[in-house]
Amino acid sequence: MKVLPLVMLSALLLVGCGSGGSSSSDGNSGSIPGDDIGSGGDNGSGGDTGSGGDNGNNGDNGNTDPDPAPGPGDTFAEQMLFAVNQARAEEQNCGGQIMPAVPALTWDYDLESAAYSHSSDMANNNFMSHTGSDGSTPQDRIEATGYSWSTWAENVAAGQKDINAVMTSWMNSPGHCKNIMNGSVTEMGASFVENSSTQYGIYWTQVFAKPR
Repeated sequence: MKVLPLVMLSALLLVGCGSGGSSSSDGNSGSIPGDDIGSGGDNGSGGDTGSGGDNGNNGDNGNTDPDPAPGPGDTFAEQMLFAVNQARAEEQNCGGQIMPAVPALTWDYDLESAAYSHSSDMANNNFMSHTGSDGSTPQDRIEATGYSWSTWAENVAAGQKDINAVMTSWMNSPGHCKNIMNGSVTEMGASFVENSSTQYGIYWTQVFAKPR
């Protein structure tokens, strides 16, 4: 597991779209699209974890941030982490459930890798789901990086053009909002991958976890 200070983060991760999906676990297995899972997973109108790995040749690796969100730092990782921690710093109303402010997260490159593999899978295979094209769950993808977790959660989305848009979409969805405001997680990674030949064009994944 590799955790680096925000200032050292390099670009990659997290993406979202008009539709979205989320899932979470306190030690249980992955999520089912459309259902709330574990500690507050919800998946919106379509999008969730993927199986990992770019298996096509027309997916963008997500190194170039689409229309960056306001906040400190120039990289996608810095801006996404800032946006998530800004939300966590304040009480949020997640579909009628008041979620208190919770501590800031740190970025983890294993979780980023899990997010990137799923966004790549969705972008190259033109789908949005927490289940990867190979049948993998969010838990499978996290464990494949070598990350030893005690709890995890995942948000997915597709079609949103930038960090502001995808965060707004997730914060307006009760399950996604609860995953972002989950006080049980301490680290995150995220990724987006673009493929103009697909239905949504851009695919986002956020992965949250706490190490064992």
